[in-house]
Amino acid sequence: MYLKVKVPATTANLGPGFDVLGAALSLYNEFEVEYVPNAQKTNFILKGEGKKTLPKNNKNLVWQSMCETFKILNETRYNLKNLNITINASIPLNRGLGSSAATIVGGIILANALSKNKLNTSQIANLAIKIEGHPDNVIPAIYGGVCICCKDKYKDHETVVQLPIPKLKVVLCVPTFEVKTKQSRQILPKYVNLGDAIFNISRVTLLTAAFYRADYSLLSHAMQDKIHQPYRGKMIPVMNEVLNAAIVAGAYGAYLSGSGPTLAALCDKKNIKKVSKAMTKRWEKENISTRTYIADFNRNGVLKI
Repeated sequence: MYLKVKVPATTANLGPGFDVLGAALSLYNEFEVEYVPNAQKTNFILKGEGKKTLPKNNKNLVWQSMCETFKILNETRYNLKNLNITINASIPLNRGLGSSAATIVGGIILANALSKNKLNTSQIANLAIKIEGHPDNVIPAIYGGVCICCKDKYKDHETVVQLPIPKLKVVLCVPTFEVKTKQSRQILPKYVNLGDAIFNISRVTLLTAAFYRADYSLLSHAMQDKIHQPYRGKMIPVMNEVLNAAIVAGAYGAYLSGSGPTLAALCDKKNIKKVSKAMTKRWEKENISTRTYIADFNRNGVLKI
């Protein structure tokens, strides 16, 4: 038996929507598994991002996610001796683009497929959230598009609402340094004041309206944030200056992608080069090298191929 899945990168928060908003992008990791009943040892093949650093054993996150799925399904046929696993990763690691979420989703989908697809989409999503710890990356990786994630107080599942997908390009300016998600979350305050909460509520509401009305002129205002970006910005040199450079160059809105350090900007196709150049140039003044990706919004989420 041979299976292959393709999981999109994700960009979370979109400014003010901390742990609530996320979007899937046209940048992908591919995961393959082959069942070899009489094999004596797993053949772990890593390609692309992380090929020299990710583990090729039971510490690999795709395998751990598969194990969690097998456990729920009481599936005992599969182990590290009879499965060949290949990961071909294009999503940069530890850059705020959902590489771990993609790996978790890929592992769950593969394990579920090996187990005759006993889990439905909602169950897959809930398991992914349990492993990841928060929904705003795994949900769009599964469903695609731009997603609102809301935990239902009275039910054991996440309510997911998909927003209209903006007809815009996403410029991703990815610096060479990493920011670990765990460290980036630890720097956040446990409590926020009422004024900051109101500020973010107003921006999330405005951001939602901007997507529904396709009024992208609202985005520069709607993507402002006071709950996580000011704190995470302490770990990212000249973050605000780079975001402002994107706006000045013609982007509708710009924000910190996930926990960072990637900075993202939404713009028309005609402004891609100007926005990308402005963001890169501002970081170059700090002697920080970057990679730039131009992405579309992914509409479908994870795919079996």
